Amino acid sequence: MYWFGFSDDGKTHDIKSTRARRGKSARPIELSDAEPQAAARSQERTPVDVRVETIQQQLATQGFCVVPDLIDKQTIDQARQVLNRLLAEEATTDTSATGSQRVGRLVNKHPVFIELLCNQFVVDVWQQLLGADIICSSWSANTVFPGHESIGWHVDYPYWSKQAPWPEGLMAGQTVWMLDDFTDENGATGVVPGSHKKAHPPEQPTDQWRDDGKVLTGTAGSVVFADGAWWHTARPNRSKNPRSCLLGMYIMPWFLPQEDMGAQLSDVEDPPELLQQLLGAQQHRPRTVGA
Repeated sequence: MYWFGFSDDGKTHDIKSTRARRGKSARPIELSDAEPQAAARSQERTPVDVRVETIQQQLATQGFCVVPDLIDKQTIDQARQVLNRLLAEEATTDTSATGSQRVGRLVNKHPVFIELLCNQFVVDVWQQLLGADIICSSWSANTVFPGHESIGWHVDYPYWSKQAPWPEGLMAGQTVWMLDDFTDENGATGVVPGSHKKAHPPEQPTDQWRDDGKVLTGTAGSVVFADGAWWHTARPNRSKNPRSCLLGMYIMPWFLPQEDMGAQLSDVEDPPELLQQLLGAQQHRPRTVGA
């Protein structure tokens, strides 16, 4: 199993063994690092509990955690193939000009995207960190094509909709599903470790690479769990191939979702209970009170 991290000079590296040098690299902890000791302390906790604690530690310290190879190759290959078809069908002159393309309403476009949105481990993580009644705020795909050059440091919803300083505590969790390998060359996500603690958006200029920025690399099938307040950006794709990912934001149910998820639910025949919850079927709706 790989774990992913950053070297002291800011360059990324992929390491195949936990015996590799550990130094000062700011890296997500491999999930197995804490399991034997944690399991010995409590016979009542499940493996998911132990893994969630590891992810929670990483979220608290650096604002994100990479879980390598969480999704099997067959599922990732299927999702990538479906997405490639959708990219071709939905391409516009704007996507050609910007070098990137979003695909939305994934719930209604193929069952594989419902399967991934409802992935039990991912849902378990966010339910333990945000509460059992979480909902999905947005669920989309993002692709950066060869030649994409722009950088745009930002935070995720709902943080960008709220005036800073933001309150302490996790309000929203971003999940990045790598459909392709994320590399230095193909526009892997740039991050600022610890930025989720700043309680405000990135300072200007946001269209230039930052000295404290790091490149988040990983293999297809890996999933990034991130605090919604993290500072991050897509990066230039100087490879010969597109780089795609899925982006799923999970939030507490008293926030308005970023997308109209309920409209997607209405187009799903016989949706499972978990999907109904994530798409806001139980969320309170404004209503008229009195005459």
